[in-house]
Amino acid sequence: MNESISSRVSRLISGSINAIVDKAESISPELTMKETIREVDSTIDEVKVLLGKESVELRKTNQQLENEKTKYKNLTDQIDVAISEQRDDLAKSAISRQLDIEVQIPILEDSSTKIKNNIEKLENYIDALNAKKREMQKDLEEFIKINNEQKTSSKIESNMEKVDAAFNRVNNLEIKPKYVNEEDMKLAELDNLVRDNRISERLEALKANKK
Repeated sequence: MNESISSRVSRLISGSINAIVDKAESISPELTMKETIREVDSTIDEVKVLLGKESVELRKTNQQLENEKTKYKNLTDQIDVAISEQRDDLAKSAISRQLDIEVQIPILEDSSTKIKNNIEKLENYIDALNAKKREMQKDLEEFIKINNEQKTSSKIESNMEKVDAAFNRVNNLEIKPKYVNEEDMKLAELDNLVRDNRISERLEALKANKK
């Protein structure tokens, strides 16, 4: 089995969301998380390829094992015939072939068992990686949600700060009353008095013309 795949699966399965975010450093944590999920997908694909190869190898090994067992059985039948025909030479030849098969069968059986174990391990890898992918996707969705909420909260706080700053500027404005000179007041009073006199004079003149 490809050891690099085994190591990669172990690393991906044991990795945590915090470790991924810490790894991001100056890079966007969201992009790093998405890249890690893509790596999980890629690893799943590679494991599936290995699983396919192991499955093919298992079929070949089992087929060879069955062929050898069939040969062995056929040789047994042939030995019985040779003995009944008193052909010890043929019987010995068949027995010799059986001895060769007898040493091969355990090796083929052991190989089949190892391949089955590899297949089981690869299937477990796929299940574990798929479970990890679902977990990471959930963590990513939660991270995006929290990040958006924080951005919204920061925007509201920023707007409130601007409103407060504007309010404070208005409250801090010093409304300075215009200084009124006493002499100006007297002149204004005099203008009003002159105007009143002119109005009274015109009124009297109009009355006189009516007489």
